[in-house]
Amino acid sequence: MNQRISAACQQTIGLLERFSREQSHELVLLAKRLAALFAEGGHLLIAGNGVLQPVAQQLASQFAFRLSFDRPVLPAVCLGSDAILNGQMLAAEEYGQHLVRHYRAIASEQHLLLLYNDGSDALALKNLCEEVVENEQGIALISYDCLKDPLKSVDIDICLNLATTSTPRQLELSQFAGHILCELVEAELFGR
Repeated sequence: MNQRISAACQQTIGLLERFSREQSHELVLLAKRLAALFAEGGHLLIAGNGVLQPVAQQLASQFAFRLSFDRPVLPAVCLGSDAILNGQMLAAEEYGQHLVRHYRAIASEQHLLLLYNDGSDALALKNLCEEVVENEQGIALISYDCLKDPLKSVDIDICLNLATTSTPRQLELSQFAGHILCELVEAELFGR
């Protein structure tokens, strides 16, 4: 086997084992909170920055459609997934507000915001957090490092620590965390 492939596999396995060992409690708490939110008619709003935005979109679609069995819709929306709005906000030099605009357009009264942050000091995520906190709604964060994340100053309810700055490993771990989160919520709500 190619040494680069073998090293990447070993690194990913180590990070997955560490994540499972150190973050399972927070992941279960988040799943229970989401299950209760969905049962009460609330929404999951998801946003990400950089390369983690597609992971946020994928997770939203898994909640809205399904992960592994046919079930009712679990209302989840990925903020920032409106390409036209993003383009208009960028052209107007207001891109730092594109997530807030999308958030306001949804106008959900009961929701939880789940953020994927790669460690960047993302103005759009920070602005969104301020708006969500002002509306007295909860925020969960999946971060490269919960203690060093630029969003740590925001009132974060639950933080899942990926414990890596490697972009490929962040992508793998954040997808894994999303899949497990969806499975846990489905099990909580549908007993499967």
